[in-house]
Amino acid sequence: MPFNLADITVNDLTGRVSKTEQIANGQCAEVWKGTYTIGGQPVVVAVKVMRSTLFLNSQTAEQTIRRLLRETGVWSTCVHPHLAPFIGICYEVTRGYQVPCLISPFYENRTIMQYLKNKSNAMRMDLTNILIDDAGNAVLADFGHSRILGISGFTTSTMTTAGTFRYMAPELMVPETLDKTPTPTIASDVWAAGMTGLEILSSEVPYVEIKTDSQLVTAMVAHKLPNKAHYPLVRHGQPDPLELAIE
Repeated sequence: MPFNLADITVNDLTGRVSKTEQIANGQCAEVWKGTYTIGGQPVVVAVKVMRSTLFLNSQTAEQTIRRLLRETGVWSTCVHPHLAPFIGICYEVTRGYQVPCLISPFYENRTIMQYLKNKSNAMRMDLTNILIDDAGNAVLADFGHSRILGISGFTTSTMTTAGTFRYMAPELMVPETLDKTPTPTIASDVWAAGMTGLEILSSEVPYVEIKTDSQLVTAMVAHKLPNKAHYPLVRHGQPDPLELAIE
């Protein structure tokens, strides 16, 4: 695999991390609560571990490892108050492959969904990639589809479309031409932010009335917006910018 960590400095904590409790499940990965020791003191961390089913053959295994290395590169170079810090990696053997696990802080508040269940006066949301840190701030924690623009190895003109359909802009669903893959832009990020805001205020996912991905893509390509009748918690008839996200 041509992509590697040669030009990126990360902490290799292999052999120093112990997983103690599985705390989240995703389509491609699990997240575990764990500990590692620094200066003789245990530190509680979250450990992202890819599912073993992704290593059933060499092709998917190499694609998965490449994606993990790329995510490590992106995450380790990003520092911001609203990004979960990247602590390091530890390697595990999965079906004969040395697979990096990604390590970040563990927050007692966990995901924003879990936080809101325990905070009745907080705003609503249902996104598992947004965590609440120990100071009560929202932080992003998944960089699997993130890119560093203009840096070799972190972006490509042939990027495949990936992401969660309910938050993706319509122009990412269908390419302009058959030989051009849709690429995320600032405009598509604004769309995703709008869908996120809709879920925050409504406690319902975008396009909650649509149940299948195929129906969702059809509706979005036809430029349909989420039906406001399904979002009673969003105020209507007032100059609220978020009302523009529904019809």
